[in-house]
Amino acid sequence: MAATGGGSGPVGGAVVVGYDGTGESAKAVRWAAAEATTRGRPLVVVWALAVPLEKLSRVHPSSGEVTFTALRADALREIDEVVSDIRSTGLDVRADARLGHPARVLLDASADAALLVLGSPQPSKIRRILVGSTAAELIRRAQVPVVAVRSDDASPPSRVVVGVDGSAHSERAIGFALDAAERHGAELTALLVAEEPYPDALPPVRGWRLPSDDVDAARRELAEVLAGRQENHPGVTAHQRVVTDERPAQALVAAGADADLLVVGTRGRGVVRTTFLGSVSHAVVHYAPCTVAVVR
Repeated sequence: MAATGGGSGPVGGAVVVGYDGTGESAKAVRWAAAEATTRGRPLVVVWALAVPLEKLSRVHPSSGEVTFTALRADALREIDEVVSDIRSTGLDVRADARLGHPARVLLDASADAALLVLGSPQPSKIRRILVGSTAAELIRRAQVPVVAVRSDDASPPSRVVVGVDGSAHSERAIGFALDAAERHGAELTALLVAEEPYPDALPPVRGWRLPSDDVDAARRELAEVLAGRQENHPGVTAHQRVVTDERPAQALVAAGADADLLVVGTRGRGVVRTTFLGSVSHAVVHYAPCTVAVVR
């Protein structure tokens, strides 16, 4: 099906992906297309046409409207070229270009979506800051899972790692990870980070390590949580891993070195105190070497 101009509002249950003309966003489109195919859902490619800052002080309504019309037409044509090979597979692909801040545009476009997919920032320091802030806002405000594609070839995942903390919030992340592993035929590793005191703590605490009983409790908790969820995904090969680290984000980023998809959930508290939102989730999104999914 040919890509068509949108503008009629969100597409319920679709996989929405942001595109901005860069190679990184093109990889995100390919990743999102594979995800949409396995989910049996439409793919919606959205280009947010931000107004250049230097033009904000000029008031030319007529010419501005004409310019946006031309820009939108060019954007839709470029999207059509990017998805031409995807379209030939029979996937329902739709395109949209909207004027506005990327975060606002993508939040609106993904309001009724199943998933929102983003590309990783380019090496440019300024671009990394701008795109990073957009990703941070989307992770904080989007009501659907947000995926930041960072793999080199954007191929479907064959190794999935999910961060677990024993809370109801992380159970949603486990469900997302199991579903992804099942659809893509991937192996799953459930990782629980037992957080140790930070090494720069006060002298009486320095050198303290988590008691072995607490580590054993964490292992039992991980096994129970995973077993309850895995019953609905019997075909998934799942492994369990408990590590101790004073920096949960660092442990998760390290785990991403052996993964194609790293899944983290919202903030929670289980037997072991650990967090997967705020600084931890944003650090994982920015520094993990693989694609990252943040599940609300």
